[in-house]
Amino acid sequence: MTGVALTAYLMGGLGNQMFQYAAARALASRSDAALYLDTVTGFARDKVFRRTYELGAFPIEATPAGALRRALLPADAVIRKVRRAVKPPISARPWGEYLYEPTPAFSPAVAKHRIVRKTWMQGYWQDERYFADLRDCVRRELTPRMPLDPGFRRAGDQMESQSSVAVGVRLFEEVPGASKAGVGGLTPIEFFNRAAIQLAERVRDPVFYVFCTSKAPELESLSLPGPVHFITHDNGFSGSIRRLWLLTNCQHHILSNSSFYWWGAWLREAANPGCQVIASPLFPSPETTPTRWLSTAG
Repeated sequence: MTGVALTAYLMGGLGNQMFQYAAARALASRSDAALYLDTVTGFARDKVFRRTYELGAFPIEATPAGALRRALLPADAVIRKVRRAVKPPISARPWGEYLYEPTPAFSPAVAKHRIVRKTWMQGYWQDERYFADLRDCVRRELTPRMPLDPGFRRAGDQMESQSSVAVGVRLFEEVPGASKAGVGGLTPIEFFNRAAIQLAERVRDPVFYVFCTSKAPELESLSLPGPVHFITHDNGFSGSIRRLWLLTNCQHHILSNSSFYWWGAWLREAANPGCQVIASPLFPSPETTPTRWLSTAG
């Protein structure tokens, strides 16, 4: 391994991978560094959600990291564990530099950092300020292509022709008992009801498209002021990339504390400056929600 390079550790679902890539892409770009992605380690360890690497569907500017690059970040984690050392945002080793996310809060030090040697990066980086200087490039690279499936195309055309509102509900169905235990800070259904009323005061004749993995019993508590359509795996709308494309066809957005739904709203703004967005207050960091988005209802 030679030259100035950044290796970013990927983990989580598509939305998290997009945040991690966007932050790393911007940091590598401003530092004139090569970008490598660890597309293996974080997914091999995911025994609960069983996520897989999904950014290969996008025209991203990065190279998959080889075994040696992948090994050096976990190796540093072992060293820290043995020494019981706290992870500062930026730390140095004889062989390179490490950027960590000790808390979900935005780190100005990481956002302003310049890479001058081999560097490894691990975190979620759920804040658009990490890639503000590369906003247009990130949008171009991470905007999903139109699906080939005619059902998705028909739904997308319908969304574009209406005052469509994407209602992104995350229930963590893949975790036993999640909807009862509130795994991940589950956004309550009542939030969506209040937010829909708030948005209906700003949007004429809204039509609501409820995105969820399945039409779960919890969705029966939804009470939305307008026609409602469900976009779930149950009625043929599966596949995260294709579902993200549908989200970008909705004019307005109400979203749970989900990075996937965050990206649907963020990408839509570029095509519709009048896009109204209301986000759950339960993201790990309140700074994840851009200040231009509407205050959450209630």
